[in-house]
Amino acid sequence: MIALRHSLMEPTNLEHSGKGKHVQRNAVSKRKWKKGVKGWLAALPFVLPGLILVGLFVLYPMLFTIRISLSNYRIVQGQIDFVGLKNYINILTDASGRFWYAYRNNFLYALVTVPLILFGGMVFAYLINNLKRGRTMFKVGFYLPVITSWVIVSLVFTYMFNNSDRGLINYILVDKLHILNDYVPWLLREWSGNAAIWLMGAWKNIGWAMLIFLAALQSIPRDLYEAADLDGAGIWGKFRHITIACLKPTAYYVLVNMIIGSFNVFIQVMLLTEGNPNGRTSVLQYLLYDKAFGQFQFGEASAIGLISAVTIVILTTLLNRMLKLDTVEKGGADA
Repeated sequence: MIALRHSLMEPTNLEHSGKGKHVQRNAVSKRKWKKGVKGWLAALPFVLPGLILVGLFVLYPMLFTIRISLSNYRIVQGQIDFVGLKNYINILTDASGRFWYAYRNNFLYALVTVPLILFGGMVFAYLINNLKRGRTMFKVGFYLPVITSWVIVSLVFTYMFNNSDRGLINYILVDKLHILNDYVPWLLREWSGNAAIWLMGAWKNIGWAMLIFLAALQSIPRDLYEAADLDGAGIWGKFRHITIACLKPTAYYVLVNMIIGSFNVFIQVMLLTEGNPNGRTSVLQYLLYDKAFGQFQFGEASAIGLISAVTIVILTTLLNRMLKLDTVEKGGADA
């Protein structure tokens, strides 16, 4: 009888213990929730100003741009008429093909300048890092174009590629070396105009990449090179297995920044070629500027801006997945 009584009571005890654990879990979760709410309320005064600024200067302009891209915006009258995807259709099917030339030129700019900046910055940083004297002078010399105004640099390149005998390149090729018979209108032709823009972009940005790579080189522990010397590694072996390996996170950082920057090209196109001939040297940002402030087509300009932004997001996401940037950054941090 006693055993039977115990057996009948056991389920009741289990039931009570199960309810007790459930109540205890609820109490713990409530305490955590209250603690989290208190933490958010404590942090809100510090976070709120930043959230307000992001809302005013990021979210609102972005949403307004999306609205304008779907509308016929008359800025003088302040009238916004919804037209759907008409602006996108107009720029994509324009008979002159200006959008597609601009879109192509942005990709060509990235394909040409990014490898030059990446490789040149790495090589110059490596050479400067191995100097015993004059390191500061070379660093200043390479970084000087970076801090020089785009307007000044554009004037210098305009003088170099001037279409008449006043241009430096024409003067050297025609008057001095006699390689050409006539002066070439470099900035009025499609491919020579694009080449001038690419050369200018690479020359101005290579110093920035050099400084980033130089800082990364100086952060590599000397113990790695000493251990490689003990193992009998040569100069190429140390450069390949130590220097290049340690520079990978920095190289990916420079790569992503330069590709994003390739879709923000504007000043050099505006001051060198103005997109001539017939938009063949134009880029998306210059086309956007021309649509908005030259033709007052703010709807089409907004559509171009959104296409450019979506392209940058897609390229950044693809680079992150293809190059596995998160894994590289973790590996660099662990090292």
